[in-house]
Amino acid sequence: MLTLLKDKIYIRYWLAVVVSFLGDVMTLTAVLFLIGTTTASPFLISLVFVAQLLPGVILGPFVGPLIDKFSRGWVMFYADIFRCFIVFCMMAFIESPTLLIVLVCLQGVGTAIFEPARMASIPTIVGFHRIPESIALFQTTLAVIKLAGPIIAGVLLAFQSITIVLFLDAISYIVSATLILSLTVIRKQEVSTQNHSYVKQLLIGVSEMFRVPILLFLMILLLPVLISVGMFLTNYKAVLLQVFQLTNLEFGLMEGVYAFGTVVGAIISSVLIKKYTHYKFLYASIVALGLCNMFVFVVEKVFFLELQIYLGILIVWCLFLGLTNALLIIPTSTIFLQNIPEMIRGRGTAIFYSFFNLYILTGTLIGGLVGTKLNVILTMELSGIILLLTAITYPFFARSTFMKKIQAQPAYNR
Repeated sequence: MLTLLKDKIYIRYWLAVVVSFLGDVMTLTAVLFLIGTTTASPFLISLVFVAQLLPGVILGPFVGPLIDKFSRGWVMFYADIFRCFIVFCMMAFIESPTLLIVLVCLQGVGTAIFEPARMASIPTIVGFHRIPESIALFQTTLAVIKLAGPIIAGVLLAFQSITIVLFLDAISYIVSATLILSLTVIRKQEVSTQNHSYVKQLLIGVSEMFRVPILLFLMILLLPVLISVGMFLTNYKAVLLQVFQLTNLEFGLMEGVYAFGTVVGAIISSVLIKKYTHYKFLYASIVALGLCNMFVFVVEKVFFLELQIYLGILIVWCLFLGLTNALLIIPTSTIFLQNIPEMIRGRGTAIFYSFFNLYILTGTLIGGLVGTKLNVILTMELSGIILLLTAITYPFFARSTFMKKIQAQPAYNR
C-alpha cells in the first residue's frame, strides 16, 4: 500500500487530496464551534451537516456529464478555485451563522464537483489492479486527517481565531489546485468526443451504469447498509457522551481509538481484498459491522464494573467499530471503480457519489428521529439488526440468476 507513495504521479495527487481535506475538516470544526458557541442551537448545528452533504446528493448526477466531457484535472482545478473563493467569503461573514451555513452549502457544491472527478481519476493515476491499494491508503489517510484536523483547529481557535483557520483552508485549496495542475495524466486525458446533448449524456450514463449487473447489485445492497451507517453515525457520539457519560478526556481517547481502528481496518482490507472475492468480502464486512453495533447492548450492561475494566471494554468496542467501518468502505469502492465502464466513468462516479450521500443522509435523519423518540442505544441496536438482516440475503444472492450474470462479466473479479 505504501509503495504508492513512491510513485511520483500518485504522491502529488495524494498530497493535493490530503491538503484540501485537512483544510475542510479544520473549517468544519471551526464553523461548528462558532455556531455552537454563539447560538447554542442544535437545529443550526444539524443544518451545517445537512448543508455539507446536500449538494452532493442533489448535484451529483448532473455533474457526471461534465466530468466525462472535460478533462477531470481541469474540473478538479476549477472546483478547488471555487471553494477557495467561498472560504475567503466566509472570513467576511463569521458573525452571521445563517450566511456561514449558506457558504458551507456553496462549499459543498464545489466538493460535489471535485469528489466525483477525483474518484473517477483513480484508475487513470494508479492503474486497474492497484485500485484496492489506492482506496486503502486514502481511507487510512482520511482517518488520520479526521483525527488530526479537529485537534489542529482546536489549538488555533484557542490561541488564534477562526479567521486563521479559514485562511489556512483557503490556502490549502490553492496548494491542491497547483498540485492537480501538475498532473498532466489527468489534465490531458482523452475526453469524450460524443456529440450527444447534455441530457442525452446524462441518460446514457444512468442506463449504462445500471446495465452492469454487479453495479446494480451494489446500489441495491448499499441502500439498507448505508442507511444503517447513517443511523450509527448519528447516535454513536451520543451514546458515548449521554449514556456512558464520558469525560472530555475519555471521549477524546475513544475518538482517537476509533480513528486508529479505521487505520488498522484500511491496512487489513488492502491485504484481504487481494485474497477474497470482493462481494464476499463486502458481505463479511456487513456482518462484522452489524455485530459491532449490536455489541453496544453488552457494553451498556457492564457499565457497573470498575472504571478500568469498563474503559478497557469500551476501548476494544470503539477500536472494532472503526475497524469494521473501514472494512466496509474498501470493497465497496473497489467493486465500483473496477467495474464501471471507462466511457461513463465520470457520470457513473457522480451518480454513485450522489446515491452514497443520499443513503447516509437518509440514515442520519432516521437515526436522529428514532434516537429522539426512543433512545440512542436502541437505535444503535436497530442499525445492527438491519445490517445483519441484509447480510442473510447472501445465500439467496449467491444462487440467483443475478449472480450468474455478474460472474459472466469480463471485468468480474475473482
